[in-house]
Amino acid sequence: MMKTSNKTILSILPLLLFAAVTLMTGCSKQARKDGLSASAKDSTLVIGMLGDADYLNPVIGASLTSSNISGLIYPSLLQSEFDTKTGLLNYMATEKKLRPSTGEGVPRSPKGALAKTWTMSADHRSITYILRSDARWDDGKPITSRDFKFAYRLYGNPVIASPRQQFLAELVGAEKGSVDFDQAIETPNDTTLVFRFYKPVPEHLALFHTSLTPLPEHLWKEVKPQEFRESKLNQNPVGAGPYRLQAWNKQQDVVLSSNRACVLPKPGNIRRIMFRVVPDYTVRLTQLQTGDVDVVENVKPEDFTALQRANPGIKVKTLGLRVYDYVGWLNIDQEYYHKTGKLKPHPLFGSPAVRLALTHAIDRQAIIDGYLGSYGVICNTDISPSLKWAYDDTLKAHDYDQALAVKMLEKEGWLPGPDGIRQKNGKKFSFVLHSNAGNARRNYACVVIQQNLKEIGIDCRIELQESNVFFENLQQKRLDAWMAGWSIGLEIDPLDGWGSDLNKSRFNFTGYVNPRIDQLCELAKGKMRPEEARAYWVEYQKILHNDQPVTFLYWIKETQGFSKRIQGEELNISGTFYNIDDWVLKPSANAVP
Repeated sequence: MMKTSNKTILSILPLLLFAAVTLMTGCSKQARKDGLSASAKDSTLVIGMLGDADYLNPVIGASLTSSNISGLIYPSLLQSEFDTKTGLLNYMATEKKLRPSTGEGVPRSPKGALAKTWTMSADHRSITYILRSDARWDDGKPITSRDFKFAYRLYGNPVIASPRQQFLAELVGAEKGSVDFDQAIETPNDTTLVFRFYKPVPEHLALFHTSLTPLPEHLWKEVKPQEFRESKLNQNPVGAGPYRLQAWNKQQDVVLSSNRACVLPKPGNIRRIMFRVVPDYTVRLTQLQTGDVDVVENVKPEDFTALQRANPGIKVKTLGLRVYDYVGWLNIDQEYYHKTGKLKPHPLFGSPAVRLALTHAIDRQAIIDGYLGSYGVICNTDISPSLKWAYDDTLKAHDYDQALAVKMLEKEGWLPGPDGIRQKNGKKFSFVLHSNAGNARRNYACVVIQQNLKEIGIDCRIELQESNVFFENLQQKRLDAWMAGWSIGLEIDPLDGWGSDLNKSRFNFTGYVNPRIDQLCELAKGKMRPEEARAYWVEYQKILHNDQPVTFLYWIKETQGFSKRIQGEELNISGTFYNIDDWVLKPSANAVP
């Protein structure tokens, strides 16, 4: 009954949406909804996004929106491109590449890199970069090697609590619990930057871990660590990328302007980029169709026809597989953890057998069929099928089997109570499933999951929160269960999400602890060539598949809507905005249908 009802609703949504868009299109002829004049519109790219950035600071920014925007403001030590043939990430300085390109995938110019070249020591215990001398911060000060060393001290400061602390895990001193920055990072002159490791590190991982974004030391050096997150500099970032911040109206929009002084590699072609916060999916889509926004990510497949019927000047592009949705289960007792800093199993989700039972109880394929269709693929772990060299295609997906789920729950002592809700030692199996408001796909999945769990005697209530509040609660481990998504790194290095040191693994929202996972990650990272680590990643996938610290739902073939007035966009697994600084806008009046 549940599936039929949802499919019926979805089948009429395109018609309702078409009617709404037709009405709003007529209105937009009389007055613009975006507040931009026709001339400003022709030089402004407007991107509709679900939620605001949290910080425009690469040290502490945690959301994908923050990453997308910061990537346009701040400089990068290296450039990277993804090889779709091998599933490997290639790194480039202006005068050197890690490996020859195979010609598969979207090429990227190395001219945006701060590094001219690098040298890996014979013992793989150090890497030396030679930097460009022509790059400057937006205030005119030169970018030097000292800016990197200063920034790495910030990334590693436990008071600042950067979500990227695991990037420093191989630096000298880290094996003793605290990086010795004087020994680990040397800056003999302005254009020479040396990183030293306490053990041999593969070249590809050394490049990955030493390319964190720098900050201008001359501006940040007087800010105390305990005041870092509240500093006014977070609202006025000084970068060196193709764009600079023009305005940030919280929960409304972030406006960037082309940085005419940029040499990394050049100023952005489009004069202004506005990231507009539009929490409601239908409103975002309507604004795309009326021309009030130019880009909307994650368009629902069932809306394609109505979208292009309402406005032939819209094109839809697909990329993936890099993003997956999941149901997170807090593995640890949050109240005990916050009081004592110690761990004990969560009263509902602390048992791997219970978490596996929950996965068997959820009809993941029904969610795909009812919402994503051919744009969804069952997800087993967080290693994507796109990472061909490491992906284990022999894993058999956990079937939707509610009888098996019930059997497993009852073996764990969860028996039906007088009201039909399962209980154990007087405690009901009852919880709130949180998610972020405005994400129609996840909201749909939550309803299906709620119904699935109800059918086996579990009380699941849904609560939607504003995006920034939701993600803050995740980071603070205040939620017992949640529905969220994850965009994986293209270099496999998952300790920030699963590492047993919860103080350093800032994205380990579940509190999952498994020493073997830690060991496998370290063993894999000890191999000098990524392909040699495959056996470790295969075992890693099997453990996650059995332990189910989260219920992995599905990989998403992301479908993005673009105005046809945008030209030059090249999408690949690296993201929607992979080459946004090269995009150009045709005047809206001349856009080709």
